[in-house]
Amino acid sequence: MPDPSHQPYRPMTIIRPDSLPRLWWLFPWSYARQLHRNCNALRALADKLDAEATALKSSRQHWIAKHDRAYAVAMHNERVIREMEERRR
Repeated sequence: MPDPSHQPYRPMTIIRPDSLPRLWWLFPWSYARQLHRNCNALRALADKLDAEATALKSSRQHWIAKHDRAYAVAMHNERVIREMEERRR
């Protein structure tokens, strides 16, 4: 998914319980239009939260893997040093 930081700023649509048009039963298209706006706002919010959660997950996995590699190197180095000390004796 492309990075949205280069896109122009679009403020988030605020969904309020009173956001439906008055006398909506007389103008069903205005009701449908408002529902469409609300759905698009929720979809944009869900996409944003999903992207943030995915970034955190991949970042966390990256750091866990990095830790595991560093730990393996440290254990290997410790074993090598122990073997060298045993050879000196």
